[in-house]
Amino acid sequence: MAILIDVDKDEATPKKYGVSAMPTLVIADAKEKALITQVGAPFSTAEEALKWFDDIGTALKDVEKLEAELAKDSKNVDLSLKLADTYAKLSRHADAAKLLDAVLAGLAKDDKRVNDVKLKLADALLKGELDNERGIELCKELTKTFLESKDERAMESVHGVMMGHWQKGEYKEAREALLGCVAAFPKHARVIEYRVFAAYLLFQAGDKAGAIKETKAVIEAGPADHEWVKQAKQLLEELEKEGK
Repeated sequence: MAILIDVDKDEATPKKYGVSAMPTLVIADAKEKALITQVGAPFSTAEEALKWFDDIGTALKDVEKLEAELAKDSKNVDLSLKLADTYAKLSRHADAAKLLDAVLAGLAKDDKRVNDVKLKLADALLKGELDNERGIELCKELTKTFLESKDERAMESVHGVMMGHWQKGEYKEAREALLGCVAAFPKHARVIEYRVFAAYLLFQAGDKAGAIKETKAVIEAGPADHEWVKQAKQLLEELEKEGK
């Protein structure tokens, strides 16, 4: 059963579940115990929503089984990573980070899984707001390594690099990080998203005309039904209204 809470009319329910930002999705059991707390909608279409809820349902069924299996075989790296992924799906970022730290400590430096573990760890640290500074530093290290080896995972780690610069008001550096990865992997699925971010960062840096030009270029390149092209159209409207 899905229930939409109007926080202006019902202050008790948000307080009960520790909700301080909107939107927040809370999945609770029959006894009203929170199982999942997701800040921000992790989907933008009905299809994505159905997949997200299916994934959550599977994760809730799997987590106790995986924990029991790992308790019997605590050195099993693959099992640990599977459980960490399950924790991440359930927004249990602190549990994921703790487990990933333990896995990382036990891996040899030349183990091929090290960078994957670091990437998952950075994601948990940032999404859980557990240690933003460490998460950003991991992203910087990984992005450099991935770019040098022409590894597309740079397109994942660079998001943390961008956010680190953005938080410090270093808009030029944030743009450079994004566009460097876009240039290296022009066919990656996140290229349009990062071009929209780069345009907005240009505006943040004080170049409104340049931001409008770049946003229009994203829209013209299409495809029109792409989620981030739609976002670009909204951004263009806001930019053109700015200062009027």
